[in-house]
Amino acid sequence: MERDKFFLALDRDVRCDHKSGGHFTSRYHHHDGFEIYLFLKGEASYYIEQNCYNMKRGCLFNIRPNELHRVECFNLKVYERVSITIRTPLLKLLSSEQTDLAKCFLNRPFGEGNLAYLNEHQINDFLFMVHKVENLLNSSEYGHDIIAKSYLNQILVFVNSLFIKNTQTDLINMMPPIVNKTMQYIDEHLTESITMADVAEHIHHNPTYISRCFKKVTGVPLQQYIIYKRIILAKKYLVEGYSLNDTCRMSGFNDYSNFARTFKKQLGCSPKKYQEQPF
Repeated sequence: MERDKFFLALDRDVRCDHKSGGHFTSRYHHHDGFEIYLFLKGEASYYIEQNCYNMKRGCLFNIRPNELHRVECFNLKVYERVSITIRTPLLKLLSSEQTDLAKCFLNRPFGEGNLAYLNEHQINDFLFMVHKVENLLNSSEYGHDIIAKSYLNQILVFVNSLFIKNTQTDLINMMPPIVNKTMQYIDEHLTESITMADVAEHIHHNPTYISRCFKKVTGVPLQQYIIYKRIILAKKYLVEGYSLNDTCRMSGFNDYSNFARTFKKQLGCSPKKYQEQPF
């Protein structure tokens, strides 16, 4: 991911990624599709919007488009996880009138209800299906694409069923209160002018201390985070068919030239071109 971007475009309809060890830098970012993330081993925390969870083996996260998230890994030598990313059109295509495979991603509050737990038997079943999809996607044998979609459907039904039945209530949000309150304030005043002084007055902390804590947790400066959130809001309005000028105003950008320039820098295309894409 480039240093100054928070949007990570998916390069294919479905991607399976099994990471073990290695080096990576994770900052708050979002995708143009859906993600399923299974934590297998290590010492790490998962951040989703205003929430942070200390992970243990079997933690399964579902992330929908535009949910900002990141991983903080404390020991890369033992870090292991499996993730699946799926573009929105494919997820719609795999669903049916009776079975909406996006249900577990969308039928919950934004940034909430992302976590469920797998026992060892479920972990083994999940890994078996993921590795099947991964191997089939790299195959050229007759029917490999059909069988891959079959296993992918099984994964999505499995994950949806898990979240539908999930009654986990003892989740502990480890997000530092100062960062949580700052994010809440930004969400509540996103379309208004937001200064560091406004934030400091609202949460009763020193501005320098707030800035330092916020960047440590999110990986980005506070003002950059505000821009990220406004771009995500602008994407929503563009998809809903609002005009470019109305989108600019409604998402907190008062100057259209600045809005268009910032949008293109972050997403790689102009607001007009983005609006013309099929979703």
